[in-house]
Amino acid sequence: MFLDDFGNPKEVTPETLSTYSYDLHGTKLLTSADTEIYLPPMWHGTIYSTERLLDTYKRRFNPDPTLLTFHAMQPYEPEFICVQRAVVELTLLPAGQSLYSDKDIVVFLIKQPAEMKNSLATKEMSTLLDFFPHNHHYHSIILEEGIDVVYVDDKIYNNISPTSHQFHRLFNLLGNIQPGDVRSLSGTPLPVVLRNACRRTAHKTK
Repeated sequence: MFLDDFGNPKEVTPETLSTYSYDLHGTKLLTSADTEIYLPPMWHGTIYSTERLLDTYKRRFNPDPTLLTFHAMQPYEPEFICVQRAVVELTLLPAGQSLYSDKDIVVFLIKQPAEMKNSLATKEMSTLLDFFPHNHHYHSIILEEGIDVVYVDDKIYNNISPTSHQFHRLFNLLGNIQPGDVRSLSGTPLPVVLRNACRRTAHKTK
């Protein structure tokens, strides 16, 4: 997924490319090394993930090193990055293993100070429903501030039954985090049942 001009996560595909005004020197977040990510033509920005996922991705898909910069992050260690119109605080959180394989995946916490908004972005469901270790100082910070928006990939809930294990895991994840809202990375409407899993009142005044 990419970060747009204001730091909001957005999934870009060949089908949606014309609707996305992307920065050629922008930011892309790598949550898994299982599949090759889509890169718009002439894009030559920075890809963020763990050192292990970045190394695995480079060995598997051999991306052009002249176009891309790879930036390894440490879990739970926030970093400030600049996007076109804002500065955001980005934190990588280990998310266990994918439900589809034994491969590690990560999620990203995106704090947008200018908007006083905390977002959590995930591309797929994992074995973990709690990304914030209780013995880490980051846990208390997130509990105090709350998560305003959870962004999920459309493939998590599209064309699957609401009674499926994957859908149930997503619903439980939202119930566990209690975000103020849930949105799709593509911007398409979400099933009402997912929005019902969010908290009823705002955690804090925006």
